[in-house]
Amino acid sequence: MDSSPAKSRYGTKLSTFRKRRKVWISLSLLILFILILLILGITLFKPKHAITTVNSVKVNGMRVALDVPQLRVDFNVSLDIDLTVKNPNRVSFRYGNSSALLYYRGVVVGEAEIPAGQISSGETKGMNVTLVLMADQLLSDSDFYSDVVSESRYFSHDGKHDK
Repeated sequence: MDSSPAKSRYGTKLSTFRKRRKVWISLSLLILFILILLILGITLFKPKHAITTVNSVKVNGMRVALDVPQLRVDFNVSLDIDLTVKNPNRVSFRYGNSSALLYYRGVVVGEAEIPAGQISSGETKGMNVTLVLMADQLLSDSDFYSDVVSESRYFSHDGKHDK
């Protein structure tokens, strides 16, 4: 009878040890799984910017208007731009109606409307947009002519997203 309580006592200690070991192994596996997901999230699934390539630019039309109250001539040029957008990400993304602004020395000189759409993971999508270039803004800037002659580039761009 003496050996019976000893067995149950050692058996209880052994089963408690096994339960704790299973808990520690499970916790370790859970932490390892979370670490792997975190590393993948930081490296593999890190969002990257879309790559935009302009394929061609064509003059679509010109508009000349006389602004009598301000004593100036408005001169606009419409450019049809064929471009491709490549999504280097591992997930697709959607974009709403937006517009791209073209600046020359901090002054808006052009605007292009970009319609809403979706680009799948790794997809390259073609787009045609029309850029309305306010040529009078460029021609009225005295630095524009010297920049053209010296081949300096003071253009920049920015995008805005309509909600």
